[in-house]
Amino acid sequence: MILLFGFAVSASLLWLGGVLFYVYAKIGFPNLFALPMTDLTMLSATAFLPVIFLWMAVSLIYNVIALKKQGTTITLLLTQARRSADHAEAMVRTLMETQLQSRSAMVLHNADLFINELNDLLADIVVRFGLIQPAHTELVWQRVGDGNRWAFCKVVLNNADNSPKFQEDLKEQLRRDKTLAHLVRTFCYRFEQMFTMLERHDIEHYLTKIFEEGALGRVYLRFVEACRAVEQAEQAEADAVSYAAVPQPVPETPDVPEYEPDAYEDSGLQ
Repeated sequence: MILLFGFAVSASLLWLGGVLFYVYAKIGFPNLFALPMTDLTMLSATAFLPVIFLWMAVSLIYNVIALKKQGTTITLLLTQARRSADHAEAMVRTLMETQLQSRSAMVLHNADLFINELNDLLADIVVRFGLIQPAHTELVWQRVGDGNRWAFCKVVLNNADNSPKFQEDLKEQLRRDKTLAHLVRTFCYRFEQMFTMLERHDIEHYLTKIFEEGALGRVYLRFVEACRAVEQAEQAEADAVSYAAVPQPVPETPDVPEYEPDAYEDSGLQ
């Protein structure tokens, strides 16, 4: 820019100096204003128009250079903003991954608590239902401690697979034994709580599929089916009792005239 302005100033001074020398040598300053108006106008245009065009070109070049510098500055700002956005996105991604990890850890911890409680309920259920003896529960608990978390579920499922009347026996036992019915309903309620928690926090649905399709989910399906059947039977019995307790209206019988044989004999009818 300094070179451009220096060239423009030098060229302007040289041109105006040449014009003044031409006026001094050829026309003379005393005769300058005596020239006709047309000649004076032509001389003025010849003297000043090139200078004006030169400075217009310099101004245009200056604007182009300034716009280029502004474009470079804007590009740098955009690059910096993009880097800042990428950095912020990386921080957000890291924060989200941290939240997911903490949420997964919380889900795993709570799921472990639910599994322990469900195994405790299953231990009481299998003993109350007569699937194993109370003395044998220690062996099953030992399997659970060794890593087989579904040992009590296997007890229920093996008996269900080997006994065709397992479901009917379970329904009958639930109707008779209120304690067993309470344990089974509590098991179903705890399983539903755990499943709801997993659906809410298990983003990849890995644990949800394990509990839904695994041994624990199959035991839940058998228990909840038996509970619903018992509830429907109890509701039907209650409806029948309430229906029997309501007095039913006696249908009215029409008055039939008594048989009078003399009237028929008098009319000649048999």
